[in-house]
Amino acid sequence: MSDARIDSSAPDSIETNRVSANLGVGRSASTQQQAPASGALSCIASACLDLKTSRETTWSDLTPQSFYARHGQRALHLGLVACALPLILSVALPIALINLAIFGDPRKILFLQPRVGRHGEVFIMVKFRTMIELDGSSYKSWSSGGDGARVTRFGRLLRNSHLDELPQMLNILRGDMNLVGPRPEMLEINAWASQRVPGFGRRLALLPGITGRSQITQGYTGKNAEAYAQKLHGDEHYRCRLSLAEDLAILARTCLWMLRGRGWQWSQPDVREDEESERRAA
Repeated sequence: MSDARIDSSAPDSIETNRVSANLGVGRSASTQQQAPASGALSCIASACLDLKTSRETTWSDLTPQSFYARHGQRALHLGLVACALPLILSVALPIALINLAIFGDPRKILFLQPRVGRHGEVFIMVKFRTMIELDGSSYKSWSSGGDGARVTRFGRLLRNSHLDELPQMLNILRGDMNLVGPRPEMLEINAWASQRVPGFGRRLALLPGITGRSQITQGYTGKNAEAYAQKLHGDEHYRCRLSLAEDLAILARTCLWMLRGRGWQWSQPDVREDEESERRAA
C-alpha cells in the first residue's frame, strides 16, 4: 500500500492492540456498531462483529486442521526462506543501495507499517520504500487514488516485480507471516473493507502471506468494495483448500507473475461507487 503514516481520521477506529473481526454470521453493514474515532497510531480496529461476542463462529472453526496446515506449512516456508537467504540478500543489497541514493537517507530505505495479522493481531510489516513521503496519511492517499502519483520510477519496478516485499522475510522469521496466505491489510483499509464486505474478517484465521491466491489472480486492489469481495472469495478459496499442492502451485504462479511484471496494476479507485455504497450503508 502507501508509504506514509497511519491516519488518526480513518473510519471507525478504536484504541486496542488487535482489530475486531467481521466473521460474517448475519450482521449487515447497516446494523454494525459504529465506534468512535481515535488518534491511536498502533491500534485501529474495525467496527464489526467482535469474535468474543460470536457464538456461531470461532477462530477454531475457521482454522484448517490438516497436518500440513498445523505443522507442515510453517516448516516448509521457514525451510524455503532459509534455503533462499543467500539469493535474497544478493538481490536486497543492491535495492537498498539504490533506495539510499533515491531518498538520501538510510532511515528511508525501508518502510514500516502496522498491518492486521492473524486473529486481528497488529504487527509491523517491513518492505522497501517505493513512494515519496507525504504530509497526509496512507489511507487518504489510497482512498483518493494518490498512490499512483507518489510512486517513484524505481518503486514502480519494485512493485511490479514484488521485489519490494523481500524484507518481509524478516516477518516470516518472526512468525508474523508465511510465504503464502491472505495479504495483510493496512489497519484503516481493513476497517473500511470490513464495513462493506460481510465476513471479511474470516481471512484473519490464517497467518498473512507475502503472496496468495488473490495476489496472483487479482493484483493490486483499489478502493472498490466489489474488488474486496473478490479478494475475500479468493482468500476463502485458499483457506478451504489449504494444502502442500496449493501452496506450491501459488508459489510457482507467483514466480511467473513476478517475471511478467504484473505485481502492481494500479488503477484509479471508483469514488462514485464508494460514495453510493456509503449512502446505502447510512
